[in-house]
Amino acid sequence: KQWYQRRVAITAGGFPFLLHMIRHAFKTSAWIPSEVEWLRAANTLSEIERTRISKFMFNRGAKQSMAGRLLMRSCFSTLTGAPPQSFALCRDDSGKPHLLAPPPAVEQLSFNVSHAGEYAVFVASSLAQVGVDVMKVELRRNTALQDFFSHMTRQFTSKEWEAIQRPATDHGKLFNFYRHWCLKESFVKTIGTGLKFGLKRIQFNIGPMDGNECFSTTVSIDGMACGEWRFEEILHDHHIIATAIRANLGEKGQCASQGIEVLTFQDLSVSKTELQDSRYFSVFNAKQEFPC
Repeated sequence: KQWYQRRVAITAGGFPFLLHMIRHAFKTSAWIPSEVEWLRAANTLSEIERTRISKFMFNRGAKQSMAGRLLMRSCFSTLTGAPPQSFALCRDDSGKPHLLAPPPAVEQLSFNVSHAGEYAVFVASSLAQVGVDVMKVELRRNTALQDFFSHMTRQFTSKEWEAIQRPATDHGKLFNFYRHWCLKESFVKTIGTGLKFGLKRIQFNIGPMDGNECFSTTVSIDGMACGEWRFEEILHDHHIIATAIRANLGEKGQCASQGIEVLTFQDLSVSKTELQDSRYFSVFNAKQEFPC
């Protein structure tokens, strides 16, 4: 397996060191699991996880949740050599996942997962706190752009709204909106508070996109610039992926990214045996992919 590991060169106090980052994505819309695949995937999870996934009303949500959990467990298995089903996962009050009694190889690992649109995304680092969010740049059917924006006004500062509304086209406005939203989500997921942290306290100054990437966005909290935060934005297949990286490195920290690796089911570490309950697949397979 060609597992992707990115190294970010950062200077702190005059001494360069390497911040190891794993960033994987899984295109759930392209995955049409066979019964064997779905039952092997299910056997990789705990009973609690399987129950949560079975409660999704639509097939798409179940696949997104399954893929996110498999990305996490595959990473842990690759780093430790332990079977992917051997790890115990829990969530804190904000919904952020954590490992219970982690092995030494992943004891210091910060990780996060997000899924939306057609992708599940996973990031992890052993030298920084990380959070990730992904959103597809699209507007819900039968929804006018300004009507959509009117429901979100309380989440952004006046300067952020200026940046969102600056492009001449509706697509440009929507693109800037989702950039800001993913950045805010990645920030609160990193600190583990969820949306309880007042989103207007966070103000982003988005940098220009260099092709499909941006690493120059900065953030202020309660009006104070925060130099220990770095943000990486990637546009991939009409999806914005924002990664927040919190490392106390001073103002000279710099990030250099190599993008994101998209994995398939065959790339993942999953249980070699199937869940001995064919109904788990039949219930999943009978659901609609998404609302009509």
